[in-house]
Amino acid sequence: MKVTLRDYQQAAFDKARDAVRNGARRILICAPTGGGKTVLASALMEMVKEKGNRASFVVDRLSLIQQTSDTFDRYGLDHGVIQGGHERWRPALPLQICSVQTLGRRRWPDTSVDVFDEAHVLHTTHKKRMEEKASIVIGLTATPFTKGLGKWFDVVINVTTTRALIDDGWLSPYRIFSCAEPDMSGVTVKSTGEWDEREASGKALEVVGDVVAEYLKHGENRKFICSAVDTAHVEELQRQFLSAGINVATYTYKDSEDDRADTTNEFKKPDSAIRGLITVTAASRGFDIPDVSCVIMARPLRKSLAEHIQLFGRGLRISPETGKQNCIVLDHSGNCARFFEECESFFDFGAGELDDGKKREKPKKKEKKELEPVKCPECRALHKPQPSCPCCGHEYPARVSVQHVPGTLKELIAGGHRKELSASLWPQVCGYVLERREGEAARKQALAIYKNMTGAWPMGDFDPAKAIPPCSEVRSRIRSEQIRFANRRPSAGGAQMGASA
Repeated sequence: MKVTLRDYQQAAFDKARDAVRNGARRILICAPTGGGKTVLASALMEMVKEKGNRASFVVDRLSLIQQTSDTFDRYGLDHGVIQGGHERWRPALPLQICSVQTLGRRRWPDTSVDVFDEAHVLHTTHKKRMEEKASIVIGLTATPFTKGLGKWFDVVINVTTTRALIDDGWLSPYRIFSCAEPDMSGVTVKSTGEWDEREASGKALEVVGDVVAEYLKHGENRKFICSAVDTAHVEELQRQFLSAGINVATYTYKDSEDDRADTTNEFKKPDSAIRGLITVTAASRGFDIPDVSCVIMARPLRKSLAEHIQLFGRGLRISPETGKQNCIVLDHSGNCARFFEECESFFDFGAGELDDGKKREKPKKKEKKELEPVKCPECRALHKPQPSCPCCGHEYPARVSVQHVPGTLKELIAGGHRKELSASLWPQVCGYVLERREGEAARKQALAIYKNMTGAWPMGDFDPAKAIPPCSEVRSRIRSEQIRFANRRPSAGGAQMGASA
């Protein structure tokens, strides 16, 4: 079965080939969860084989070896596996799936193309291979945020974006619920920028009961993956879920490889007896079970946007055969609010420039983020600012920007922000005038007041339906202008004396 690529995958494939023709030797392909990184890799391996060359596909987790092997088998790509004691040890074949840990102890196979899965995590073995410049290296990642990653790759190719995949039906839409979360104030921050795990675990254990309660309330008995701080947290979460009658399993380093394989195989079944999987990080990367439709975030992250997005992605794959319509995210970590702007930007636009590891001056902290998430007071859904909650339909009261930010009106007028000024001020001027006049007289007075205040005409028609009561700042400004205008007019007596003179 020949590998068939979607349009956006084919475009990325062609860009990678063009980059090689133009001399690039280290190419990073960035594709979100569900973007088809392994399918792209299969197409690359197929092309290498057809040209009579050899290639390796290198993974950093044993669980990914079988997952990749199954994909290659599906496309008829005969291959060997380089991993201690593996039954498919066939080094003579031109295509090899390799464990990076095994390669660290052995000689690298003679290949002309090496594909690194999860390339945002570069091991010493990866780096040594790249320094040898013996092959073309193709890196695959969904989260290219690692510090210094730009030193290792010449070219970045964005396959597509998460938002585009959702809009086109290749990924599930999602809803975020901001639930009870631990108070992380006072928790030690390690040199990595993350909170100390032992202290964070103690804080997280305080809201374990809420995690179970919120799943019962919002989880709709969906299959879920839950993140935890450490194994003690994992075990307590498991205990309380089981006590509530919800069958869950753990997936941590404490579980043997055989136990994890058995758990994964059972959890993959559409009618699995396991409702949820609780993990620290073992299932946050490359763990693809499409019918997972609920992600519970119970591990607070301070800096790791990559890990946040990786966990988020575990619930975004589509599964039409099981009736999956969307993904629910229950956030008990504060991560969704903490990374809201960065995450939404990445979902919308994909990766920008890679970090080259050079020290830069720290940017000044913004007084306020450009994009602050809104938490619905009714259902606690977390979403972008908009007039109503997309989950429950709760309507938010209309806000007037000039009312809440001191000096806004003055700044808008002085700065010449005509569009913003018209949107904020014109409805209030109309509202002020309609308190006193009606019809054409009201329209003319409103236009005159606005022109007198701003020096320009409003960018909109006089529409009583869109008029709103003016805030105190606008009302005072209008009155000041009217008083100033009245003082400039001669009195009636003065006019008569001037006439008689």
